[in-house]
Amino acid sequence: MMAQDVPINTLDIYILTYNCGLSSIDVDAFASQLFTGLSTSKLPDLLILSLQEIAPIPYSLIGGSFLVPYFSRFHHAVQKASRKLNNDSNSGPLYSPVSARNCGVTGIMVFARNVEAIRDIETGAVGLGLLDMGNKGAIGVRLAYHDEDRSTELTFVAAHLAPMEDGLERRNEDWENIVRGLVFSSTTADGRKIERPLSEESHPLLSISPRDASIYKPTSHLFVAGDLNYRTSILSPAPSDHIQSFPQPRLDPSEPNHYSKLFKSDQLNQERLAGRTCQGLTEAPVTFPPTYKYQLKGPFLKSDEELSEWHWAKHRWPSWCDRILYLDFPAWISQTRPETKIVAKRYTALPLLPTSDHRPVTLEISVPLVVIPSSSSDDGDDPRVKPPFNINVDWKARRSRARTFELLAGFLMYFTTTMEGGCILVAMTAGTIATCFATKIILNV
Repeated sequence: MMAQDVPINTLDIYILTYNCGLSSIDVDAFASQLFTGLSTSKLPDLLILSLQEIAPIPYSLIGGSFLVPYFSRFHHAVQKASRKLNNDSNSGPLYSPVSARNCGVTGIMVFARNVEAIRDIETGAVGLGLLDMGNKGAIGVRLAYHDEDRSTELTFVAAHLAPMEDGLERRNEDWENIVRGLVFSSTTADGRKIERPLSEESHPLLSISPRDASIYKPTSHLFVAGDLNYRTSILSPAPSDHIQSFPQPRLDPSEPNHYSKLFKSDQLNQERLAGRTCQGLTEAPVTFPPTYKYQLKGPFLKSDEELSEWHWAKHRWPSWCDRILYLDFPAWISQTRPETKIVAKRYTALPLLPTSDHRPVTLEISVPLVVIPSSSSDDGDDPRVKPPFNINVDWKARRSRARTFELLAGFLMYFTTTMEGGCILVAMTAGTIATCFATKIILNV
């Protein structure tokens, strides 16, 4: 049998993106819906959670131990959901945490069924907010997956871009800044190191050149998931639009208010096809309703088939803000091995959860376990060879400077806007005053 005829093993990946609304998730509610986006009852090999607004802004900007409780709730929900799907009553985990990282309010979590298959973990981050802070931003994880004698490289990016209907140009600029500023790097040469506990920061050397450190690495797959915030209009709705134009369940696709008609003005689809954002990335067909913006009035945890009404916020056009895209196999593989294909099995939106005005979106995808070789020739406009933007040579200094601003802003907001921070500030102030008073008395004795 010739090498190209050897059956190709595949890696099953399940990606979820969810804007958490700056709130802790309801573990039971999230677990009950997590795997409903799968086409089968088989647990995927890798589970990726792209999370936006994962926690209140002060906690997110400070990071570290302030975020552990929020990440932990997702960890518990994953274990609970996986045991239920697998009909496993044992208390032991079916998924091992590989990485849990954040850039401000944007987080990413990677879970694996077989943690021994994971090699060469790297991370990168870029802030997109004021002073490059992470009130908007992107966080990435890159790893190699090995199964016996087969392997492949995978890059996952969680992103949160600029909001509002009129923010189209800013969203395109945010994407450019992700490509220019999200640079993967490592801090240790231990090629087997897995990030434990969730807050640990240790990962090996993989991207040894500036070109390889880009999100568009020639030998890696790329998946981008997040609240990309692209809308269905450049203008805010008129006062009567929510009555006359907003979609509702159970409408026939031929009716003018069916949600499929609204997708014709989807900004992301238009800008991507025009080459102004997410260059080279592919999206599975969008066959689900808009994922934003809902009123938090329920009913929750109900499928679209069970609903008679979607409760839209009147001041925002219903839009597909939450998206998952991927980079298909490069031409230098697909032309010689047409059987080597990425298969998007299911792309859907999950029911509304009780703590967010966004619906989660999931992508179930199958990726062949093959090495992507570097191209030996000029392959035209393939972004793996010719990225749309060059890496910013000042990326490291900018991220370091932004991290300082994040800590300053985070602690300032923590002490002035949160009850626990306010109590600590009062206690510290009272302690300082008492110490000064006691010192004065002692010096006067």
